Amino acid sequence: MPYKNPVDTNTSHFNLDVSGVAGFFGGEEAISAMQTIHLYKYRKWMGWYNSPGSWNVGKKFGMLANSRFWDGLFPGPNEDPATSFELDGKQGPKYVASRSGSILEHTGHLAYLMMQTCKEELGVQVKGRVTKRNKVTLIQTQLVFEESTAKEKPPVRTILPHGGHRTRVAILPIAVSFTTCALCGWTYDWFCCSMILLGIISSGLSSLVIGSASLELQGVKPAPTAPPGDGMLMDGDNIVLLLGKEENVATITRGKFTLNYEPWVKKRSRKEKRKRPVPRDGTKSTNSNRRSDAEAGLQTHSLEHGPNQDAIPIRDEYAAIGLCSLLLVIQLLAQLLLIPQGTFFGQIMFLSSFAASWAYNLYLSSIDKEYIQEQLLLKILNLDERHMRTYSLGTRTTAAVFACLMLQPPGVYAESEWKRLGFEPEGIICKFIPNNTPVWITWREKVLCVMKDRKVRSRDTCYDLLQMSDEEKDMFEPNDQNLLEHLLEDARNAYDLVMSEQHWLGSGMEHPVGDQ
Repeated sequence: MPYKNPVDTNTSHFNLDVSGVAGFFGGEEAISAMQTIHLYKYRKWMGWYNSPGSWNVGKKFGMLANSRFWDGLFPGPNEDPATSFELDGKQGPKYVASRSGSILEHTGHLAYLMMQTCKEELGVQVKGRVTKRNKVTLIQTQLVFEESTAKEKPPVRTILPHGGHRTRVAILPIAVSFTTCALCGWTYDWFCCSMILLGIISSGLSSLVIGSASLELQGVKPAPTAPPGDGMLMDGDNIVLLLGKEENVATITRGKFTLNYEPWVKKRSRKEKRKRPVPRDGTKSTNSNRRSDAEAGLQTHSLEHGPNQDAIPIRDEYAAIGLCSLLLVIQLLAQLLLIPQGTFFGQIMFLSSFAASWAYNLYLSSIDKEYIQEQLLLKILNLDERHMRTYSLGTRTTAAVFACLMLQPPGVYAESEWKRLGFEPEGIICKFIPNNTPVWITWREKVLCVMKDRKVRSRDTCYDLLQMSDEEKDMFEPNDQNLLEHLLEDARNAYDLVMSEQHWLGSGMEHPVGDQ
């Protein structure tokens, strides 16, 4: 009996079935690459390649479409576009205002980016005692928005995308996709040819529609009587001192990035009105015709003198994004059906276009999107090395005194004036070190005395105030004396650093809005 090979080596009817991975391969990379589309110039025009991961991209950004139909097709939370593209949503550090007394336990995405930028700075190491280094960054905020006549609307400014060579690299996957599509047509493999062409069209249209939004910076409209916005961002051992007008500081602490789409993308629709009342939800029953005079009068007033409570609000549907997401899902279904019908050569061409596109998506996903956002933020805020200085201080007490002296209102030294302006230096120090033992209380009192006498006393006299007196030596035990001496040494180092910064602060001029 002749031996029969258990493995059939006849490839005359071989069919490479790649449909199982066609729509899911490289999904995370495709999403990450799409999230860079608003950060780079001309990026939306360079999406004409057969990109893998159409299912993941369609399901991810299909949730932006906001209506009953789209919510059923793409279930999930309807996030803000800026949040979906990771341009918003990060929680920022704590903010303490030195003049208004307000405290924000958590700030927004822009404050998070600013803190990350300052953390990356090495900083100038300040001489003195070292226990655990604290990094303090001084920022002289600059004018961001032009004077607006609108009283209620927050100021908005368009951000120009980042330039660079990364967009031009898209020529490679585009060339591979069109070449493989042409080769499939040349060999009369219309199944693979049409699927590559469908991938090119769906990816290109999705990039155009989703990337059509303009990236904007939305600020905060302060009250006309708001005091200067000087304050500090606090994140552990990293401190950022923000100096300047309230509007400029509030843009960092409470502003945000937004994506402004054209009306044809939003396609505004109206919320559907609830017709059937839910029991015990406070709505009027349809089975009862009884109505009190007060209810009748309230309804008449609502109709005649004000907007009806049942007025239908307007919302954005983003139907164009929903259609593109649906096209991406249809692409997957078509690939599942038609790619197995193609020839071996056509399937190889299909995989080749996928491989080139996946490599480009991987290249884009390797970009540090937060770093690009940080650079765009500094540019739109008109900040550079002339307006930012970072110091590495040896102890927490040095950082506390330095921050307190820098946040002191210029030219104001009387305690009565501090109270009138809302400046509480002791409270600022306690935000760093809330100790209330006799040694720490004595140290804080000495620091406050120096702040009051800076105008009329010389450096040597202020140094004398930061020395331990004979009475204090008799008051404390040797261990407490050593601690107080160390704390006063830290205060002297902070005082010297502040004196060296006075000229720099005086030269920090605001740049015009257009100076980038």
